[in-house]
Amino acid sequence: MSEAEEVKFHIKVVINKSKTKVLFAEADSDFTDVLLSFLLLPLVTIVEVLEKHYGDKAPVIGSLNTLYKGASNLDPIHFLGEDVKKDLISSTLFDSELCKLRLSICGTQPTFSSNGESYEGVFTKSSASFIITDQLFVYPNVAGSIIETLTTLGIAVKDMDGIETRNVTFGMNEIIALLKESLISLDPLTALFFSRILIVPTEGHVLLHPIYPEDILRNPKIMMLKVMLQISTNKFLFAQADADFVNFLFSNLTIPLGRVEWFLCSNTGLKNMDNLHKSVASVVDSFYLKCDKDLLIKPDPTSINLYVKKANEYYYLNMDGCENQLYVEGPRMYIVSDDLTVAPLGVTVGFSVINQFKISLSDVEEVKLNVGLKEALSILKASLTSSTALTDGLIKPFLKEQLIKPLLKK
Repeated sequence: MSEAEEVKFHIKVVINKSKTKVLFAEADSDFTDVLLSFLLLPLVTIVEVLEKHYGDKAPVIGSLNTLYKGASNLDPIHFLGEDVKKDLISSTLFDSELCKLRLSICGTQPTFSSNGESYEGVFTKSSASFIITDQLFVYPNVAGSIIETLTTLGIAVKDMDGIETRNVTFGMNEIIALLKESLISLDPLTALFFSRILIVPTEGHVLLHPIYPEDILRNPKIMMLKVMLQISTNKFLFAQADADFVNFLFSNLTIPLGRVEWFLCSNTGLKNMDNLHKSVASVVDSFYLKCDKDLLIKPDPTSINLYVKKANEYYYLNMDGCENQLYVEGPRMYIVSDDLTVAPLGVTVGFSVINQFKISLSDVEEVKLNVGLKEALSILKASLTSSTALTDGLIKPFLKEQLIKPLLKK
């Protein structure tokens, strides 16, 4: 689609001009569908879209950028074929639902003509209208008391004094900017319209029901990780990993954001995306949706990869019990840094890393850690918001547990 033919959305934004804050926006089904489509994007797609659009100024999203870069830089000989690597790091999506959107962040063209043909809705009914808060809670725009509506939105009545309504146009650039701000800002709509002046989120949103995934595997195989720690400080240096753990990390890139939200019960640390997910799960009734709600709450069953024991053999399965793609295989070992960068491991590489930390080899301890379902989810969560994902997702919980154990024995 040429720039001249690019689809544009028009939404109404209500702002408190004196406080330079967006209070809420009113949007039709077409814009709301694009917002909800964020939940269907694999993590690798989010990283790739933002890096292509912003280049060197792309936002850092936890450890995902470095995990993606490490996979991109890893020689194809380490993968089970060049196509396997290409499929992992290149997000060519031709999902039928994404292709139906009036504007897809993946660059797919709509399957209907943008010239005069009415939009029929993809995730929401085309006749529906929605209210979207600054922190991306989504509510059906239904008739009701103004005060009741403000209370539901968590907006103080005093903030409505001196409000101003603006008609705002969204194209592809603005949609990508909204994705970016949704990941890194406290108030993404305010950040977009007021040059990233961030306001502390408003308190008082309705309490939403938590999401509890029912079918997480009960018996995953335990992955073993050799971790190098500095003895004097307990500082994480690097980990030695086999193909099992590397496949787990790489497979995390393929999980859609909505699926990650489901695994982590809408508590990923990406507050705006958590709000968007909880809205679909608990606020937006199926009456307003055109699709099955599960498509947005837990899209795509190819998900976080762990092992499960079956008939005395271990099969590489995802948490839905389906066989899944392997990316690398043994017997080669890999070095994994705190930011999830993966590289081939050799003795000289290990010594080189220790030397970079400028510490004595006598101050280094090798600790063997088991990584099961609990630890895997903790690492996944940390990778979304922390550039030290292994420290925050694995080492800190391990050290905390070591402190608690002696107390339990007393």
